[in-house]
Amino acid sequence: MSKVIKAYSLDLETVRILENYCSASDNWDRTISRSKVVNDSIKWFITGDIAELVHGNEQLQERFRKAMIEKDQSSTESKPISQPWWRRLLLGQ
Repeated sequence: MSKVIKAYSLDLETVRILENYCSASDNWDRTISRSKVVNDSIKWFITGDIAELVHGNEQLQERFRKAMIEKDQSSTESKPISQPWWRRLLLGQ
């Protein structure tokens, strides 16, 4: 397996998470480099279940948005207001 050295920038919070995971974790295997962790994480995120979950979440949000629009439209339709029973009794209806 050949290695390609290519630089990408990470935000500070991501670096802190990576450093905390690599240095403070009791389960951390010291023989695994940080580069391998980042490499494996990217592979898992892009090709793994996460991509499917993200896509499914986007579809769910779109269906929810459409359902809320339909519900809002149905609730704003004017419905005939029925008079109270006592008023109908007085008016002979």
